[in-house]
Amino acid sequence: MTDGTSANQISGIEITPADVEAVLDLVRTTKILQDYMNDQTAHGIAGLMTTVLKITNTVMSTDLVDIMERGLQDPQLDKALLNPPKVGVSGLYRQMQNEDFQKGLGIMLELLKAIGRASSD
Repeated sequence: MTDGTSANQISGIEITPADVEAVLDLVRTTKILQDYMNDQTAHGIAGLMTTVLKITNTVMSTDLVDIMERGLQDPQLDKALLNPPKVGVSGLYRQMQNEDFQKGLGIMLELLKAIGRASSD
């Protein structure tokens, strides 16, 4: 090139062989998806998305999302994730005295019972 830029540099952006390979991978993936997509696949995806959206709508209409969000933001959970405690049967029994544990267990039991009732319908 006459303006001093090399063939692998356009508008100040250097294009490496790895960049070219990444673009080619995207093109190949797109081609695979185009070949895979047909009416049956689209119908299957639509059915799956319908179910996912129904579940999402149902969950969003309860307080479960807010409770789960607050629970996942709990600093004690972060500590436990970084250094998971080992809990045996006796530790589980000791936790039965903890009010937060009791509430969480109660919510989980009600969820399990609701799933059981729904499976009978």
